[in-house]
Amino acid sequence: MRQSMERSRLTRDLRPRAFTLTELLVVVGLIAVLISLLLPALANARSAAQATQCLSNLRQMGAAWSMYVAENKGRMLEYNWQLPGAAEVAWRAYWPGMLDTYKVRGAALLCPSAWEPISFNQNKGFGNVNYAWTGKYQSNGTPIRFSASLYRDGSYGYNHWLTVGSGGFGWDGKSTHVPYRGLSELPVFMDSVAPDFQPANGSQLFPVGSPPDLRGSSPMVASQDHWRFLIARHGRGVNVALADGSARRVPLEEVYMLRFTDGWMKYRLSLPVR
Repeated sequence: MRQSMERSRLTRDLRPRAFTLTELLVVVGLIAVLISLLLPALANARSAAQATQCLSNLRQMGAAWSMYVAENKGRMLEYNWQLPGAAEVAWRAYWPGMLDTYKVRGAALLCPSAWEPISFNQNKGFGNVNYAWTGKYQSNGTPIRFSASLYRDGSYGYNHWLTVGSGGFGWDGKSTHVPYRGLSELPVFMDSVAPDFQPANGSQLFPVGSPPDLRGSSPMVASQDHWRFLIARHGRGVNVALADGSARRVPLEEVYMLRFTDGWMKYRLSLPVR
């Protein structure tokens, strides 16, 4: 009898013991804490990877621009936008057509932080901090739309001052060639909600107007051009391809410390919190 009782107790001791409700709740809580600790790290790693790819895209674009300038003996791009009677000419024109000639196209024009084109018609296809601009809502015969079925999307814009006769360079403001000094401070391409921009300068005493926010949520077509790139796409900054072939992240407050055109007065911007 005693042996039977001992065997029964031993059998009970060998059975797997189920978790109690309290123990299960403790385990679930620990998992939740670990996830909450890991998620910010994963998000930061993802953002860093996206920013690195974005800089790689801009270097490709900058390299193509440099090759174009070298092959054309320093001559800047022509500004050809609306050619409704010659859609093919328009498609191959301006900076999108130039980059396409050097095989920089498609995904190379899209920042991973703004990969998808905007899905609705905001100011003829303007994007925002999270979405690329699109030629889908433009008219036919532009550099970003050939036809209803063939158009370009992008996350970057071009410094319109770097076009022939734009009034940006040269003693008479009608220079046809790229300036040869200060190239490490001269932006060519950068994160933008529109295909190009021609920002006004202002001064430290009379600065340019600040955008309503840093999300590019309402970049009106007639709004100030610098609002197009004052977007918090990479933290509180944007990536920029410079005329010397380099690319780097620039904090938004310091964007006007670059030199967009001749006679540019540098100063720090005062911007919204978000």
